[in-house]
Amino acid sequence: MMDLFNRSIEIAVAEEGENIRISGTLLDRRLVEDLHGIEAEMLVSFLDGEILEIRADMPTFPMEECKEGLQSVGELRGHQIIPGFTDMVKNTVGSDRGCTHLASLVMNMANVSVQGRGAYIRKRFPDEAMRMYAMEQTTVQMGLLDSCVCWTEDGPIISRWRQQKQDMEKE
Repeated sequence: MMDLFNRSIEIAVAEEGENIRISGTLLDRRLVEDLHGIEAEMLVSFLDGEILEIRADMPTFPMEECKEGLQSVGELRGHQIIPGFTDMVKNTVGSDRGCTHLASLVMNMANVSVQGRGAYIRKRFPDEAMRMYAMEQTTVQMGLLDSCVCWTEDGPIISRWRQQKQDMEKE
């Protein structure tokens, strides 16, 4: 059986000094033919999630006019990936000035940036106490609190942190 439509999104996060570089691709195939091929890359501050650089390209597109939507990503430079970012992307990149497919890719990249920042913390702070402190400092900023069952105020992650903090204070 032939697929009518297939979308794949691939995102990678790499450390770059005090920042993380996020690279993403979105590939759409319709009736086994390439439809959209979109690539984006952004440099994000580890510390506060600010987008320092952002660019996009569209190697594969259905209409030449589609490429005009690439310019809209520039409007995200200087903004932070924090709660509310998705709405901003929808209102800029996902608007009549941009491209809904590019917006989808950028929103996925922003979501993955949280995992990248978490990995950055784990790598940079091998000491458990320092790592816990760094994660506590960025939890609210990254929008993790109440973002899923594990990150609720009384959920397993926050509960473990509180217990570890109490244990360290006793020592």
